[in-house]
Amino acid sequence: MTRRLRPAAALLCAATLLSCGDIGAPLRTETYEWRLMDAGTSVSFHWDREELPVRFWAQDIYDLESHTLAAIETWKGAFLYREFDGVMVEDSADADVIVRAGFPDGGGILQTRITECEALTELDLDFDAQHLTLPIHVFVAPRFDPDLPETKACFGVAMIHEVGHAIGIFRHSPDPGDIMYFSPEVTGTSERDRQTAEVLYHSPVNVTTDRGGTP
Repeated sequence: MTRRLRPAAALLCAATLLSCGDIGAPLRTETYEWRLMDAGTSVSFHWDREELPVRFWAQDIYDLESHTLAAIETWKGAFLYREFDGVMVEDSADADVIVRAGFPDGGGILQTRITECEALTELDLDFDAQHLTLPIHVFVAPRFDPDLPETKACFGVAMIHEVGHAIGIFRHSPDPGDIMYFSPEVTGTSERDRQTAEVLYHSPVNVTTDRGGTP
């Protein structure tokens, strides 16, 4: 049975980080939990190398394409061995991640609220089958005039945060000094964000996607 994620599903689970044992896997000590748990089932996901580059499409409004591209570059810079890569595509039908303005009816989990804007990442994640149906959907909406410099800056911060979810950090950090905090107070990734991403990409995963990723 497929269940769309709801806030109650994001239960705290153990923060035991297991390395895959691959050569050069980074040893990091300052991390936070990235996995989700629902009804006792824990899920962990990252993009396999065969699935790279991840394909992003952004709606032509609020300069979302530029903000998305900048966020991709930010997360690419978080890795030591090019474990993640992403590109922009011209057709949403070709995308793994779709970025749009506004919010879906009912909202969902992985919601981010900042002073000038808010954002949401929606995952069609089947916990029972441990399968993520693509595309991932990201929504961004202004809370004030979208042409204000403060609102434009907020879009940039929100997109770094949401791309973090899209690369597999399915939880929010408990620390406001991290970009993956539920309401980011920083404008870029912290050392803890980067270490979490690196450990995630060298840890076992158990979620497949339509593009053929294997756990």
